[in-house]
Formats: sequence, C-alpha cells, structure tokens
Amino acid sequence: MSDEKKHDVVNVPVEKDADADFHKLNELISEIGMGTYQWKMFYLCGLGWIADNMWLQILATILPQVKAEFSVPSSLSGFGTSCVFIGMIFGSLGWGVVSDIIGRRPAFILTLTLGAIFGTAAAFANNFTVYCALLGLMGVGVGGNLPVDGTIFLEFVPHGRQSLLMLLSLFWPVGAMIGALFGWWLIPTYSCDPDAAFCDPALNRGWRYTLVAMGCVTFAMLLFRLVFIQMRESPKWLITAGRKEEAVAVLHDLAKMNGKEIHVTVDDFPDVQRETASESYKRFAHSLKELFNSPKNLRSTILIWLVWMTISIAYTMFYGFLPEFIKKSSTDVALTLGETYRNFFIQTLCGIPGSIAGTFLVDSRLGRKGTMAGGAIGVGISLFLFTTTVIYAYTPEVFKTGHRGTAVGMASCLGRIVGVSAPFLSGILIGVNPNYALYLSAGLFALMGVFAAFLPIETRGRAAL
Repeated sequence: MSDEKKHDVVNVPVEKDADADFHKLNELISEIGMGTYQWKMFYLCGLGWIADNMWLQILATILPQVKAEFSVPSSLSGFGTSCVFIGMIFGSLGWGVVSDIIGRRPAFILTLTLGAIFGTAAAFANNFTVYCALLGLMGVGVGGNLPVDGTIFLEFVPHGRQSLLMLLSLFWPVGAMIGALFGWWLIPTYSCDPDAAFCDPALNRGWRYTLVAMGCVTFAMLLFRLVFIQMRESPKWLITAGRKEEAVAVLHDLAKMNGKEIHVTVDDFPDVQRETASESYKRFAHSLKELFNSPKNLRSTILIWLVWMTISIAYTMFYGFLPEFIKKSSTDVALTLGETYRNFFIQTLCGIPGSIAGTFLVDSRLGRKGTMAGGAIGVGISLFLFTTTVIYAYTPEVFKTGHRGTAVGMASCLGRIVGVSAPFLSGILIGVNPNYALYLSAGLFALMGVFAAFLPIETRGRAAL
C-alpha cells in the first residue's frame, strides 16, 4: 500500500479591520446629520472653552490689585497663575483619563462644577497662600474642559461637519473678552491704586467682586448643561466599553430628534462583554499603547506634545501679564486703571476674527498642518493669535476614541506643566524690560510653527475614528 501524501488545507484568516465598528458609526452619524442635538452640544461645549480662557484672563486682570492688597513682590506675583496651571496639569490629564474609562458625560458636568465652586471661593481668601490654593483647585476642574469638551463634540458630529470643531475655538477669545469686560467694569471703580504705598483692603474689593462674577457666570454655564439638554453618552465610547445596546439606543434617539430614520441593530456590532472596572482599565492601557506603536504615531504624538508645550508658555507669557504690559508700555502719559482695562478688553476682541479665519483655512488647501505652521510663524511676527485654537481642534481628530480623551489630556497636561514657568519668567522679564517677555513669546510662537510643519498626519477630509 503506497503512502498517501496528506496535504493540510490552510485556511488563511481574513484580517478584520480593527476600526470597522467606527467606520460603521461614522456612516450612521453622517446619516443622522447635523441637527438640534448636535447644535446644542456645540454651544454647550463652547461654554467649557469660554470658562477655560475666562478664568486664565481674569487672573491677569486682577493681578495688580491682588499684588497690592497682599503685598506680593513682582517676582512672586505669578504664583497664583502658576497654581492654576498646576491644578490644570492634574485636571487636564485626570479628566481625560476619567472620560476614557467611565465615560464622557460625568466629566462633562464635573469639570464646570469644580471650577465654579473653587473659583468663587477664591474671592473670599484672606491671604495670598489661601488664594493660590483655591485657584489651584479651580484649575483642577477648569483644566478638563479642553480635552473633554472637544472630544465629546467630535464624537457626535457628522464627518462632513468636523470643521465645526475649529469654529468651537471661537468661544476661546469670547472667554477672554468676558473676563476683560468684567475687569473693566469692576476693578477701576472698586480698587485702590496698585502703585500706592498702602492699599486699604476695604477700598480694594474690585478683584473680589470680579471673581464672584466669574463664579456666577460659570455656575450659569453649569446650569445650562444640566437643563438645556438631556445629554447622551457618546455612542463611540459605548461601543469601546462593550455597551452596544446603549450605543444603538443613543443612535436611534439622535436620528429621531433630527427627523431621520436609520437602520441599525445590536447585531450590526460584534458581541463584546460589558466591562467590569478592571477590564475598563485594561482596555484603556491597551488602547494607550497605540500612541507609540509605530514610527508615524510616535512622531505625531511627540510633535503634538511639543506644539502644545510651546504654545502654552508663549500664550501665557503674553496674555498673563498683558494688563501690566499695556500699562508699562505707555511712555508719554500714564494710563489710568480704566484706560488700561479698556485697552485690554479691546485687545481681546481681536482674537475673534482669527478663530473665524481659522475655521475656513483648515478646510482649504492649507489644511490643519499648513494653517498651524503658517499661522504660528505669522504669530511670531505679529502675535495674531488665531493659531492657538487650531491645535485644540486638530488634536482630538488625530487620536482614536479609545484613548482620545487621555491623549488630548496628556497634551494639555504637558502644556500646563511648562506653562507653570511662564508667569515667573514674565514677571522677571517685565521687571527688567516689558518688551523682553513679548519678544520671547513671539519667538516661541515661531518655533511652534516649525513643529507643526513636520506633523505627519493631515486630518482634513478624514473622519475621526
């Protein structure tokens, strides 16, 4: 009997697209369209961007009065702003991680809650140490707005309307404008002369009134988030967490609100067991490795971090001491407090056209990378700061749902870390020559443009996964 050669039949498995579920979700979200719910989310997410910049700008606005009341030397005057940045370091990374592990919705509410409570409490500080500590706790809350709000908005909008994430940055200069407006209204009327030998606290309540006003504005924003919309959890996040029944229910709700009918069932997505807490952490850790698992991803991640770090220190160095810079740059006739804060308010208005211009440029032939690179180099010459907001729109688009909140949070966190040094450095440079801080800020913006030019991924026309 002859030996028979047995040939094994090799079945070559067809590799499943790891992002197939998200491609399906993107198609469904595009089919649902841009309706009432998405526009409400646009404005509610914009409130978070307003709060972030509003609190940063108001600290610059009240700085001269705080220095005078607590007799703080110029070399230490930036410590309050640095404490905010320290809080934001923990907030930006912490809330990004929270949103990736337990969901977007809890973080969306809690960020403004903490910011409102501790920001208002800072108005009642009886010494500089307590003031700085409360500002740090406020920063923990407010620091989560950029990574959380940009992430959650991106995951609800159709692919063809992702450029609205850039328009969301329009709210950023609005925050500065609100802070400057309240400072212009309250501080000159209820403040002592910051250059006087003695500042009577009873005559210097303008900065406290301003902080209370900002706290009330933030509480109003929180109230809008609670009552203006019945917020749904992100369907993309629900799929990553193995909660496909809830994801499908959210998709049908969104379609119904927009007067659309979609055909999707739980059978359209693979069975994934609903996660336990430990499994959520494991899934998160595995997803996080994708930031560095290829040369392209590694290069993109590092360059994005460098962009955030340079723009953070440059932006804070310029705006954190802008009222003092405006006052000290007047060489002929000394500006009054009212004139100083009026000029500060006018300057903040100039940021709004930049955000609008950036919205159209990011979908032009320049794309996201070209707009950031060219704009930042231009900013280095003119300090026309629309580039700041482009990176806030670009970063969530680059990263995937499973680690988007954390990735944006890490970038923001690193920016806050280097930003801590900006108030100290600005205080020292302004004490020598007010122009030095401006020159260094311009140079850092130009450097940021170089980093942006080498980013390997252009997100224009690409659906976020």
